[in-house]
Amino acid sequence: MAYCHCRACAKETGVGFGTWIDVPDVEWKSGASQRRVCADAADGIVRSFCATCAGRLPAERRDGTAVLLPAGGLDSHSGLRPARHEFTADHLPWLPASAALPAFPASCSRSGEPPRTSRLEPTAAHAPKFPVRGSCLCGAVAFEITSPPFAMRVCHCSRCRKRSGSSHFVALACASSGLRFLAGEASIRRWRHPEASRYVVSFCAECGAPAPSTIGASAYINAGTLDTDPGVRTRAHIFFDSRAPWTGIEDELPHFAAYPPRDFDWTASPAA
Repeated sequence: MAYCHCRACAKETGVGFGTWIDVPDVEWKSGASQRRVCADAADGIVRSFCATCAGRLPAERRDGTAVLLPAGGLDSHSGLRPARHEFTADHLPWLPASAALPAFPASCSRSGEPPRTSRLEPTAAHAPKFPVRGSCLCGAVAFEITSPPFAMRVCHCSRCRKRSGSSHFVALACASSGLRFLAGEASIRRWRHPEASRYVVSFCAECGAPAPSTIGASAYINAGTLDTDPGVRTRAHIFFDSRAPWTGIEDELPHFAAYPPRDFDWTASPAA
């Protein structure tokens, strides 16, 4: 198991990094017809997602050497834990702290230098430069944020893990009036979870990458899809009791078993 911080994994998961397990092959038990692929020639990975809900599905290396399982989508766990960080040169500076592991600036298979053990940390919050822009993996959907966003949150619920295929989900919010689509709004598909009236997944129909969702007066944006720094940083972990078995506390942020208290202050005042 490994964390990959490349830009393609950041966009695909919406989290900012992928959590992958290398396996020789997979056998599809059902639903193979629902699988959609998005081939990324730049990194030699054929990525896939569910056409209905955009949950991440196994990816394949083009050279046929391995299949990559999205760890967050697993229903059972073998006891594996992440062994390394890859493509740390692309690590997004607004993500929460990551575990100290052997770290490679690019792929470990292409690196000629021994890894350095690194704990990836966020940079300090600051006043964002508007507009803050973002896009999906294939570039069909592009958007910008024109009003100050609220602070990010990290969600560990099983729904968000299956949605991203990674260790958790990272999202931020802004006023719906502060979100503007630059391209591809007609390409966005939406899926509402049948057991949760407010759990709506928006995604690009072409690549399956997350797209912003609007619910009432708020718009919700996936942190991994951002192309410029939003200024704010993560404020809390929610649904922490549902976290993946390989996830530990890597920061001093408050963490809540499920939802935070109603009076929890989600707003952030970035330092200038």
